[in-house]
Amino acid sequence: MRAIGRARSWQRKLKSSIRWASYMAGQTSRLPYPDRMYIESTNFCNLNCIMCPSGRQEMRRKKGFIEFDLFKRIVDEMAPHVQVTTLHVWGEPLLHPRIFDMIAYSRKAGLRSEISTNATLLDEEKSEQLLAAGAGGIYLCLDGVRKETYEAIRRRADFESTRANIQGFLRKKVEAGLKEPYVNLQIIEMQPTVDEVDQFKRMWSVPGVDNVNVKAFDSWANQIDAINGLRPDEPDVPTTRCPCPNLWYHVHIYWDGTLVCCDRDFDALYPLGNVSDGVMKAWNGPTMVELRRKHVCNQLEDVPSCRGCVEWSWWRPSVFQSHGNSPMQKTGASKKATA
Repeated sequence: MRAIGRARSWQRKLKSSIRWASYMAGQTSRLPYPDRMYIESTNFCNLNCIMCPSGRQEMRRKKGFIEFDLFKRIVDEMAPHVQVTTLHVWGEPLLHPRIFDMIAYSRKAGLRSEISTNATLLDEEKSEQLLAAGAGGIYLCLDGVRKETYEAIRRRADFESTRANIQGFLRKKVEAGLKEPYVNLQIIEMQPTVDEVDQFKRMWSVPGVDNVNVKAFDSWANQIDAINGLRPDEPDVPTTRCPCPNLWYHVHIYWDGTLVCCDRDFDALYPLGNVSDGVMKAWNGPTMVELRRKHVCNQLEDVPSCRGCVEWSWWRPSVFQSHGNSPMQKTGASKKATA
């Protein structure tokens, strides 16, 4: 078993080094497999959060749920090659009627799955289904330690109800003695929450929580002024722009199969193909290749989700490291960012 584990570790390192070399060389076509896959189970959501383009009714893209057959084809193709998939991009994944089947299917295929949920729907029954399905990780999002703060941000949610859902889920995980899912208790650092972050960390350092995640504020490429105004401070963005690693490392697939550069193209204004005929066919398709070329040449004026983006600077991959880094602040301090 140890020999198998070592072999797999070396395989991952080899794939990572090839991916890194492709990125550093500015290779735009015939790329190797990405290491992380984002699949949007749905872009429907039950909340109107103030830091979210969907919650602010800014998203114009058609809403829907990924078909299970399409999901299975994606997983069957990619499971042997990617390390992890999230089953959310936009929307609330617990709204999908087959989300637990999707988690279980991923696990059977040997693919670690993660979801991020606002936890408003995570009642006792769904908690049990989620734990049984076998998710590798979960982000439980609760922005604030005070009812007033939380409900001003997560509009249409009830603080006490959501907190109770989270506590119930944690209790079930602990009682069952489960190591997974790896639980991230998450708060987004923004103007309304910045003064509550330290208290939040103390409050949720409890059994069942593996990590208290302070998520860096995402401006969604500076496309919505009202969201920009929630930024807690100004990031220290390098003067020289680098190609965004997302286009070499992460594949983002919307519920209808549309491939996009990342979730900052929330309305799919710059679609890169459709994965219905294969993820890698679209990943190395002509539109994706052209967008990589534009990033290498820094010719992004006609790409709405990229031209005003500063989040490209959050991470710079190394030979064996491809996770997002934290944005650097003008004070020199760094904050944790989720991939």
